[in-house]
Formats: sequence, C-alpha cells, structure tokens
Amino acid sequence: MRASTMALLLAAAAAVPGAARAAGENSPSEVTTAIYRIYAGPNGDDQTGNLDDRRVAAYLSKSLRAALKAMDARSKRLDEPILDFDPVTDSQDPQVEKLAIAPEGDAAAVATFFSGDVKHVVRYSFVREGVAWKVDDISGGAGDDKWDLRDIIKPPKT
Repeated sequence: MRASTMALLLAAAAAVPGAARAAGENSPSEVTTAIYRIYAGPNGDDQTGNLDDRRVAAYLSKSLRAALKAMDARSKRLDEPILDFDPVTDSQDPQVEKLAIAPEGDAAAVATFFSGDVKHVVRYSFVREGVAWKVDDISGGAGDDKWDLRDIIKPPKT
C-alpha cells in the first residue's frame, strides 16, 4: 500500500463516531481500519499482514479463528491450499489503493479500494465477544467472482 492509502486510513479512523471510543471499545469500522493498518506496514507502503498474523488474528472471532485453524489442518492433510487468496486484499497479489472504509449497519463495515483499475469491495461481518467487536466473516467479489470466507473454509459435507 502507498503512503496516501495510510493517510486515508488515519482519516477514516478519525471519522468514526466518538460514542464507541468513549465506551472504550472499537467500532466495526475502527477494527477494519486497524486490520488494513497492519496490512499496510508501518509506512503504509507494503503488505506485512495476513490472517495468520497474531496482530490480525486478535481482531477475529474465536469461532473464525477455530474455523481457519481447522481449514489449515485439512489443507495440510490434502497437501493443497483451500484458501488460495488473501481475503483482506481480495487477491493473490496484494495492491490496495484509494482505500475507503465505511460502516454498514451496526455490525458490519465495508472496505472499498482499487488494485490498479480494478475496484474491490470487501465486507466485514462482526459479532460481539464481551465488549469487543470481532470479525466473524469476510466476503467480497460480485457475480461469478463472489466469495464468502466462511463458505470457503467450512468442511465439505460428507
């Protein structure tokens, strides 16, 4: 990611209503912003995060972390990837430009960005764990390219 994208992240965090901050908790939009900050690296110019990164995993629900761990175990047994792209960047070759993060209802946030000329819209669904909002699902794409992380990582029906 570029430095201009990091500036957008900081502006997005500042635009989040103060009620969530006053209560000592982060809103879904703030959590989403934090994830992209990890992905952007300290200078906002490279990808440094992934779903296995403990800093990112801290923002995921216990249920999603357990499902990802189970998927990783199945993937190792199969000796092939089940999740073959990065859901946060909606790609195999991350490039995030012109990032905007917006709330969507009470328990979701949407990240919109470009990879070159391609527009990506990634939706984050949240659940409450204690007083914290945690990412419980990520989805994106459209048409034939539509995807949902929970659908991808769930065990096959036997």
